Amino acid sequence: MTNPLAATENTDAFDNAQIGAGALIEPDVSVGFRYHAACGPAVIGKDAILRKGTIIYGDVRIGDHFQTGHYAVIRAMVKIGDYCTLLNHSCIERVTRMGNGVRIMSNTYIPTRTWIGDNVFIGPGVTVLNDRYPGRRDPMPTPRGATIEDDVMVGGGVTLLPGVRIGYRSFIAAGALVTKDIPPRSFVSGVPGVIVPLPAHLDCDNNRRLTLQPLDLWHPRSPHPGATIWPSDWPEAWE
Repeated sequence: MTNPLAATENTDAFDNAQIGAGALIEPDVSVGFRYHAACGPAVIGKDAILRKGTIIYGDVRIGDHFQTGHYAVIRAMVKIGDYCTLLNHSCIERVTRMGNGVRIMSNTYIPTRTWIGDNVFIGPGVTVLNDRYPGRRDPMPTPRGATIEDDVMVGGGVTLLPGVRIGYRSFIAAGALVTKDIPPRSFVSGVPGVIVPLPAHLDCDNNRRLTLQPLDLWHPRSPHPGATIWPSDWPEAWE
């Protein structure tokens, strides 16, 4: 019996999209949403998985091995490289660039005119802003989000103020408020963020097993983990 909630490889339902071979698409997904009569298609590479509730506008370019969580939104004129992930209830606004191996966790907001390099990890609940004085200047300036260089780690709950540059390999600790440019190889923590040199044990690129995952743990084509992922030191077993 066919499961109506299962992912399918059928891409025929999307008349404004070009989707590569091997894609898996769950129900209630929109690809190539026509936000304007003149918009172009959404183009997605091979082996994507698009989970329930995902909305991808027209005029979007995405590479191979792309993965979404549930109810992820990607607006128009967004470029995304290979091996990228956008998880549950996260949003990427228009005119944004992401390199290869970028993983964005749940409930994260990426505003227009944000640049993200390669092999970047952005934790859950991160907010990137793009206007320091919204609605209070005339004429209103063009908004500008953060520039995040390669191999940056952004912890959960971080806020990046408009226009800041996060240097190569920097590590932004959970909950930090970044108010100014961060030099390469820095460690930032606190509100407002205090910048110190990156400790030796953190002065390395992000692990490629994290950033370049072709399949996530819950991917239908991954082996089912079963009880093996349940912590053995917990007093209650998975049964």
